[in-house]
Amino acid sequence: MQKNKTFWPYGIVISIFAIVCSCAYTIYYSLDYPVHMDDYYFDKYQKVDNNFNEIQAAQANFNREFAFDTTPQIELNSKILPNEIQKLRKGKTATIVPLNQNFNIKFDTNATKYSSKILLTRPDSSEFDRELNGRNINGKLAISDLNLTKVGRWQIKAKLIVDDNKTGFYNIELYAK
Repeated sequence: MQKNKTFWPYGIVISIFAIVCSCAYTIYYSLDYPVHMDDYYFDKYQKVDNNFNEIQAAQANFNREFAFDTTPQIELNSKILPNEIQKLRKGKTATIVPLNQNFNIKFDTNATKYSSKILLTRPDSSEFDRELNGRNINGKLAISDLNLTKVGRWQIKAKLIVDDNKTGFYNIELYAK
């Protein structure tokens, strides 16, 4: 009498083991990107979660009355550089900026009286986070003396506040090389 051995019991055990390992890896990976570290709205996630509808209404009010062009104008040594684009994953793009050189950056806006909070950050780490000063110069939001010291993606996160009911949030992708 000949016994036929099959693989399916081993396949089931291996599949269950693979599922458990992938769940453990997902948990381990997500610990590096906690939700409370997201700083897009410049506030704690609990406050954003509780007031999300008001934040979206303030953004809509800002967009209805004011324009903000997220395409930066880069100025290096008093010369305006042409905008070059770096392709990123998932169809995103970033404006290429100079590495290890002081440069200025400007964004067109028709808002005249506003306060701003601006943060320079890298998307994968808060190690290089830096608050920047923005000024309104001739209808442009100007940020002076930027110097990116590491190759790769950078982000400028801007919050423009006209009043409590008109606030604009913007995320601008830069690529230093």
